[in-house]
Amino acid sequence: RDPPHMLNLLIHRKNLNYLHLDYNFNLKPVKTLTTKERKKSRFGNAFHLCREILRLTKIVVDSNVQFRLGNVDAFQLADGLQYTFAHVGQLTGMYRYKYKLMRQIRMCKDLKHLIYYRFNTGPVGKGPGVGFWAPGWRVWLFFLRGVVPLLERWLGNLLARQFEGRHSKGVAKTVTKQRVESHYDLELRAAVMHDILDMMPEGVKQNKSKTILQHLSEAWRCWKANIPWKVPGMPIPIENMILRYVKAKADWWTNVAHYNRERIRRGATVDKTVCKKNLGRLTRLWLKAEQERQHNYLKDGPYLSAEEAVAIYTTTVHWLESRKITPIIFPPLNYKHDTKLLILALERLKEGYTVMSRLNQSQREELGLIEQAYDNPHEALSRIKRHLLQQRTFKEVGIEFMDLYSHMIPVYDVEPLEKITDAYLDQYIWYQADKSRLFPNWVKPADTEPPPLLLYKWCQGINNLEEVWDTASGEANVMVETQFEKVYEKMDLTLLNRLLRLIVDHNIAEYMTAKNNVLLNYKDMNHLNSYGLIRGLQFASFIFQYYALVLDLLVLGLTRASELSGSPMKPNDWLSFDSIATEVKHPIRLYCRYVEKLYILFRFTHEEQKDLIQRFLSEHPDPNNENVI
Repeated sequence: RDPPHMLNLLIHRKNLNYLHLDYNFNLKPVKTLTTKERKKSRFGNAFHLCREILRLTKIVVDSNVQFRLGNVDAFQLADGLQYTFAHVGQLTGMYRYKYKLMRQIRMCKDLKHLIYYRFNTGPVGKGPGVGFWAPGWRVWLFFLRGVVPLLERWLGNLLARQFEGRHSKGVAKTVTKQRVESHYDLELRAAVMHDILDMMPEGVKQNKSKTILQHLSEAWRCWKANIPWKVPGMPIPIENMILRYVKAKADWWTNVAHYNRERIRRGATVDKTVCKKNLGRLTRLWLKAEQERQHNYLKDGPYLSAEEAVAIYTTTVHWLESRKITPIIFPPLNYKHDTKLLILALERLKEGYTVMSRLNQSQREELGLIEQAYDNPHEALSRIKRHLLQQRTFKEVGIEFMDLYSHMIPVYDVEPLEKITDAYLDQYIWYQADKSRLFPNWVKPADTEPPPLLLYKWCQGINNLEEVWDTASGEANVMVETQFEKVYEKMDLTLLNRLLRLIVDHNIAEYMTAKNNVLLNYKDMNHLNSYGLIRGLQFASFIFQYYALVLDLLVLGLTRASELSGSPMKPNDWLSFDSIATEVKHPIRLYCRYVEKLYILFRFTHEEQKDLIQRFLSEHPDPNNENVI
């Protein structure tokens, strides 16, 4: 047999058809290998050392063949052999697989230097033609004699392993962290297969089981995407079985998600991939719940009765009339502050990109549109106004969550062109609302006080109240700190539209409401938002502050609200009244709302206190007298 044959046997035994061993014993891949193929085609030292020794043998044999063919004479042959034995390190790669060989290579080098030193002297000079190959040959002969038992052992083990398999196969495998999920999946599928085999008659099993497993994975994908899964004509028992397994997997999936989130929140060491997966899972769970909520609203809503809605609306109308507030007009065609507002809007949008080094496609597009709007503002403005007037259907909005580990914040991805329109509208209505003093002094955050000053003023305001620390006749000060819960989620868009029409042009009101009525999309999940405000809109802050102002009026009552904010012509500063009489005629002395948090300072006389306690106890009787005050 030709020498490569033994090595080829091994190569083919491992089914490595993409490796080629040529007659010079070079092992080369015939194509670019995949990672799996590269892993599979790694050979051990035994194979490679054998290959390199055979290569050395071939060089020696080839030299002799050339001599026999008469291509070289005896001097050249001797010279070639001497060169070969002295340069094994360059001609083969043996030392890569048994580094101890360097000893032999160095020995040959020393012999070479010795021979050259004795031979290339006097008139001979430098150059080829030293045919003393015997000493070098002797070194390699002894090497081969020594390496044979080693190779025997190595190759023996290699062949035994190739043809009998490893001995560790009997030990049960443990499941590593990496494979927990796929392992669960395999177990689940095995259980399904088991059930199928129990249900089916003998002949039908094979071809059906595969189809059923495909249905199972499809049903699971549908569960994750919250899409109803129904296959017409599927036998009921099989459908029930699939639903049962999907339910089991869903419970496991949800539990793992919550367990991992708890670990992340606690600050335990969690893999990065686990964090990422967990974020995706919680997003899906949140969206499933959100879709359920939207569905319930469409089924059972609206949750406000007509009477309540009318009461809220009337209150707002009375308030706006008493404050002499006129609706904000639609921005005129040549409005004097147009370009300034547009520049502010564009700068606000650009701010988000100052720190980002890598941008995705839609972000690049947005930056391009912003630059374009900078370059020709008139075109941009006319487009914006056209959209505000006419556009009532919008592209779907992407939703993702930003993970802050203790909690998550929704991030909405709005179409760039629409975003610019929204940003301009935001600047416009805030500017107009500020000019017409739409928001009374208790609505915070406001430009009049940055937060530290706000706190200082609040304390000062309490201190400046009339006889605030006087408790001689049993008076009491009560500071109530509470908040409006879930304002965003529970905004009714129909009512919102009606309320907005009171303060802005009906076109703008329509636009702002329609903007909330869009498709929300995450991967393969999407639903129509028909209840609640989308927080990612540029003008969401305005809608929120206005809606919360309506809630303030319902909390305070119109009379006290008017007294707190002063006359429309000469409004009060925050925490101050136009007279002491006005200040003391109602228990609510101070009122402040910072976004959704409320701070109310009450001052009660002794009688008012007793009356309140009585009313509370008659509402919530205390049979055991445990909480006697």
